[in-house]
Formats: sequence, C-alpha cells, structure tokens
Amino acid sequence: MSSTSVSAVAPFATFGLSAEPFGACESDTSFFPSDQHLRAIEFMGHSLWTRTRLGVVTAQQGCGKSLLISRFVRDLDDRVIVAAVSREHLSARDFLLEVLGQFGISLQAEDKTDRRRLAERFLMHQASTGSLCLLIVENAQSMHPSVLEELRALAAVEYEGQRVLKVLLLGQTGLLHVLESPRMAQLVSPSAPRFSLEPLSDDQTAAYVAHRLRAAGAGNPDALMPYTLMPQIHACTGGVPAQINRLCSQALANAAADGAQSVTASALEQAIDQLGLRARALRSGAGAVAGTSGTVAAPESRLVVSLQGMPDREIRLTSDRVLIGRGDEADVRIDSVFVSRYHALILRDGKQDVLLDLGSTNGLLVNSRRIIRRALRDRDLIQIGPTRVTYLTTLPAAAATVQPDPGETICFARPGFPPGLDEEQGSVLAFGRNDTASR
Repeated sequence: MSSTSVSAVAPFATFGLSAEPFGACESDTSFFPSDQHLRAIEFMGHSLWTRTRLGVVTAQQGCGKSLLISRFVRDLDDRVIVAAVSREHLSARDFLLEVLGQFGISLQAEDKTDRRRLAERFLMHQASTGSLCLLIVENAQSMHPSVLEELRALAAVEYEGQRVLKVLLLGQTGLLHVLESPRMAQLVSPSAPRFSLEPLSDDQTAAYVAHRLRAAGAGNPDALMPYTLMPQIHACTGGVPAQINRLCSQALANAAADGAQSVTASALEQAIDQLGLRARALRSGAGAVAGTSGTVAAPESRLVVSLQGMPDREIRLTSDRVLIGRGDEADVRIDSVFVSRYHALILRDGKQDVLLDLGSTNGLLVNSRRIIRRALRDRDLIQIGPTRVTYLTTLPAAAATVQPDPGETICFARPGFPPGLDEEQGSVLAFGRNDTASR
C-alpha cells in the first residue's frame, strides 16, 4: 500500500483535529442527521409501537443501515427485547440458535432441543408479561430458503389473537427480489411498500463532509476541505457515506503527506486515482474542482433575526456554509428548546443561497410552507422555532422574477406519519410511504 494510504497516515493530528473525521461513527456528535436517516428511524419507532408487524429497509452497501439500527436500538427502553442477526448464509438451525442467543437463551451447537418450539414459547411468555420482541435481520437478501421458513413461523406466533413478534428486514437492493418470491408471500405481500435509504444528494454530501470535520474539531471546515471540491467528491462517491469517508480520508492523508494546510484539488485528484474512482470523476469544465479556496465573499446577502416581532440582530453571510441551530458551534445560534442542535444549513456558491433542513425535529417554514430544500429568494421569511429570520440579498438569481426553483422540496406532513395509516387493519408500514391494502 502507498505510504500515503489511510492506514499508514493519521492526518487529523496534522490538521489540528481531535479525532479521525471520517472514521467509524461512534458518537452522537459525528452522526449526520440526514433527512432520510431520521425519517427511517422515526418510521421504525412507529412500526414498533403500533400494530404494524413488519418493516423493510433496502439500501446500497455503505449507506448506513447498520448505523441506523444501532442508533434505533440504543434508544429503546426495557420493554423491548431485541434480537439482531447480521451473519450471512446461516443454516436454519444456526439462525434459530443465533436468535435464541440474542434473546438471552444460550444453547450449545450440539443441543438437540427443538429450537423453533423454544423460540415460540419464549415469544409467548414475553407477550404475556407485556414485553415487545423485535427481530432485526440484516443482510436479509442472503437468507437461505430454509431460514425464510423459520422466519415465517416465528412471525406467525400469536398470543390472544395478536402477532407477538415485530420483524425488521434490512438488506441491499437484491432483497426486493427475495420479497417477491413465493416463499415470502405469507410474510410480506409482493405489493407491500418498502423504504429505500437513498445516498446523499450533492447538497447533503457537502453538509455531511462539513459536519464530520466540525465534529472532529475543525473550527472552519471550509478552510480545511473547500466547498469547491464537493461536486467532485459527490460525483466519485455517488453520495454513499462509506465511499465519501474513504475518499475524504485518503485526500486528507495525501494533503498531510504533501505538507499542505488544507485539502487541495491535487490531493483529491490523487486520492481518486488511488481508490480507482477515475471513471466516475467529473471532467474539467463540467462542474469539477475549480480551485482550492472554498471561501466565497458574498456580503450582499444577510439575515435579519427577529424575536417576538422585534429585530434582534443582523448577520451577513460571508462563508460557503452557514449552520443554524441551538448548539454552540452554530453560525446562527438560536437558544430555544424548539430548535435542534443542527437545525438547518445554508449552502452558498456565489450565485444562489440554498436552505436545507438537517432533519430538525420541528422543521422549517419558509413563507408559511414547510420545506426541506429551497433556493432562497430576496425577502423570504423563514420561521425557525420561535424565531423569524428574513433573508435579504442582491443576488440576481434570488430576485422574485426568477423562475421557480425546480429542486425545491416541500414537506406536506410530519415525516414518518403519513395520513391514513390503517393501524386497526394491521397494514404493513412502508418505510417512505404507506400502503393500506390488507395483508
């Protein structure tokens, strides 16, 4: 491996960081609260505490399914007993052995006990005491047909006329073909909706990189990894977090080896070649890296922050990213319990300012509409908790006469709770949308 490989170089110390910014997500501060991840967690919670008994999540490898599950399980209380099976290519007997072990029942591999019967009795007993049992199966696309039989049998266990086991299936896109097989018809109908955990968008990729750098101690993420590099990073990684981590770690290592003060275009291009990502890279002049400085002076845009109807302060927008939230690290800090720590982000490229909801609890209102993404216009009124923020600018692209932004995303309902969920019928909970058709 090259002397500048990630494994041989720890660049974070070189750049004054307190930790590896693109390593494993081991703390709340390094977790990036993307809209899709937060919606999936909320959906899973809704599936657990309603009569819905099955949830399905599919995603490309590296999009964060395991992280999603670990965060979801961590916040469950003692009423929920969880078994999480992630090993692939298990036999039916080994699958049941793993499930029983996760539920706290230890058996030796050579034990001749009827494992299915033992699992059924365990589920019945827990239901009688008011506990909930959740079975999480990761890499479900690799399940052997005999394992599907055991899974169907466990999912069919009832106590006083109610199914007692909640099932959550996670897998790559190949899981969709498994769900459509005849063997799965009794567990999940072919038309049952599913949630697809999508990669990060280009805007989210930029926000993700800045967030991870900030969590590792970077006072100015833009100075360390300029915004002008982000189109190339997104193009080469497809917005998959694990790939973003690989590429950014290698670029940091290259910059550290070169003695640079920040990640340069040259360091990123070298990392692209080292990781074999050249085929995905943007061509010069097609939105690729244009320079090494990420600071865009734009004094013509500003925010007027008002509390209780009275102007409180005015903030000029002079950096590529403006973080809004309750945390001390926010550029626009709003001290209110109704404002999330990382509530919103304004991304700037010198031509327009784009406002993004970072998966906040109470959302963003722009001109009385809840939005997830919006290219800001002059005199837009932004409601963030109890605070009103007026956006003022002289940017030509933000004039009121400009055509509507085709990328604007409006949220019509609170994420995770689609209208018309027929809980009394026990319909399948869709991760992303709901299908009330009877199962």
